[in-house]
Amino acid sequence: MSRIEQARARAAGAKRALAVGSAVAFAVAMLLARAAHPGHAAHAQATSTAVTTPTSTEDDDGAVTVVPQVSTHVS
Repeated sequence: MSRIEQARARAAGAKRALAVGSAVAFAVAMLLARAAHPGHAAHAQATSTAVTTPTSTEDDDGAVTVVPQVSTHVS
């Protein structure tokens, strides 16, 4: 086997190893991306059944100010 043939064999082996390594890295990246995607994460259930009613106050000059009561509920 000549030096050229040996070099070609080493180059072919390196290309094959690089292709296999790239395919494995791609598969791992796809699995990690799928696991980290928000659509696949644990779903947080947030419900709100609060009913808000605005309250009004009257100033000294007769102007009425409406102040909404805000409440949040997360479970």
